[in-house]
Amino acid sequence: MVFPFSAIVGQDEMINAIIIAAIEPRLSGVLIFGDRGTGKSTAVRALAALLPDMAAVAGCAYACDPVDASSLCESCRERQLQGHLPVHRVAVPVVDLPLGATEDRVIGALNLERALADGTKVFEPGLLARAHRGFLYIDEVNLLEDHIVDVLL
Repeated sequence: MVFPFSAIVGQDEMINAIIIAAIEPRLSGVLIFGDRGTGKSTAVRALAALLPDMAAVAGCAYACDPVDASSLCESCRERQLQGHLPVHRVAVPVVDLPLGATEDRVIGALNLERALADGTKVFEPGLLARAHRGFLYIDEVNLLEDHIVDVLL
């Protein structure tokens, strides 16, 4: 169960910032900071639960927006040219970035098992792909390794 967004009190600036981030997709992120227990993660999860499901290309690891052709990944562009771009509705993702995450886990990497087993080169998207069009929640950003922060920025 998610705490109700409307029940969060005393955090007006934080609430306004994440609402604006949810409304305006060109705003690429919000940095929320505060002491433990001030409702940072609760607010993000509560807002995500309020948002309506979004249209996404079925089977796409990046949850591409089927309405915005300019934002389609290479695979979805190919499928669109073939006239087959199935759409389904999915919840707005909230993805937690664990403190010990590696670059491969964050941005993705070549699937070594498939490469060794049958010689196919398949890219396995990482946490950024899962969070695309949603929220990437990073708790304790100051404890992340410097190279991971560089990747994120």
